[in-house]
Amino acid sequence: MAAERQPPRGYLILPGLAYSAMGLRTLAGIWLGVSLTLVGLALWRGHPWLWISAGLWWMGTGYDAWRRWKGRRSRLWPATLVALAAIYGVGWEVTEIHPLAPFERFDKMRPYLIALTQPDLLTYPTERQVYRIPVEVPCTRPPSPREIRREAHLWLSADCAQAGDLLTLQGEGFPTGPALELWWVNPIGERQQILWEGRPLSLQADASGRFRTAFTAPRAVPLGFEPPPGQSQTHFLELHVVQVIGGPRPSEALLEVVEKMGETVAIALLATTFAVLIAAPLSFLAARNLMSGSLPARAIYYAMRGFFNIIRSVEPLIFGIVFVVWVGLGSFAGMLALMVHSIAALGKLFSEVIEHIDPGPMEALTATGANRLQVIRYAVVPQVVPEFVSFAVYRWDINVRMSTIIGFVGGGGIGFRLSEWIRLSAYRQVATAVIGIALVVMTLDYVSARVRRRIV
Repeated sequence: MAAERQPPRGYLILPGLAYSAMGLRTLAGIWLGVSLTLVGLALWRGHPWLWISAGLWWMGTGYDAWRRWKGRRSRLWPATLVALAAIYGVGWEVTEIHPLAPFERFDKMRPYLIALTQPDLLTYPTERQVYRIPVEVPCTRPPSPREIRREAHLWLSADCAQAGDLLTLQGEGFPTGPALELWWVNPIGERQQILWEGRPLSLQADASGRFRTAFTAPRAVPLGFEPPPGQSQTHFLELHVVQVIGGPRPSEALLEVVEKMGETVAIALLATTFAVLIAAPLSFLAARNLMSGSLPARAIYYAMRGFFNIIRSVEPLIFGIVFVVWVGLGSFAGMLALMVHSIAALGKLFSEVIEHIDPGPMEALTATGANRLQVIRYAVVPQVVPEFVSFAVYRWDINVRMSTIIGFVGGGGIGFRLSEWIRLSAYRQVATAVIGIALVVMTLDYVSARVRRRIV
């Protein structure tokens, strides 16, 4: 009777040896990667339970290797569950997940959610009479009340303030009909409307022409413009007496969103077009079935694949920062950032399309004596063009969405304006931009889906 096979020595210490001896090299590689990950996490976080998890993984895989060697059914799932629990446990700890935080702090978010439900879509032509009161920010001396006397009188509770301080404004001698709006102007001239509980603060004088209101000094100093310690900057509180003189019309925010969304779509269109023109020819050099002949051809194949993988691994936002520094703020930087990333993404997709074509036409043309370029022209290109067009349209859809994020680092389009509105707490304008982005993205998604359905 033949002797029973024995697993390789040391398999209990290194179960991957048994997997490798059985020809399960992929499983052996997975075992090595997971083992190194668990040991690394245990060394990094120092928790005893991670060392226990690593030990259980080792024991579980050793038992599974033994069962496989004996020809029995695999029992790898307990060890897999232990490894996943350890990895997700560290992930939970590192990300500091607090499930109750959104509910406990919802009161801080409520004003912004209310503002976002009131987009700035329409406006009415108005005449404005403006009263300006200078306010020093921050306070470098004890605050004192400030009074403005014109045809109407204004009193502000303090002539200096810190961001977040509660101030009181009162006035007399104002007309009773027009609405009164409060605006804050920072030292570089940026203006934002004062909010109260998420809504723009709007007042009206009583029958005697008086009003009184409280508001919070906003955080209105842009990053990099803060005053040195011990010094202050002059901001202005503006009271606008607003008289409506006409019917509704599109607001400035709505018109700007329409303009910037057109700019965003153009950025994505040009980035996608240039990327297709560059990625399409390069993808033939990254297709294994076309570059599997000579050693130079294989070297070009691996070099091109490596190029695509490296470029795809860098987020478009990083490219956006690089090109903003390189060519300056604006749409050109955003277009270049999306183009570079799209070249790699489309090159990868195009090369995989080429690798999965029907080899029959290629073999037939080769048998007739056609050269490499003729084979590609008449056997490869007709098969890949529909897929190329489909992926190009889909990439344009993706680039429209990504160009919004690129705008946050100065890449132009609606994202750049959206970042300014967020910084100025102009949430009604933010809501208008969000609606515009959603409508354009949904429209392009529908169009691209129809185009791809007809082509493929």
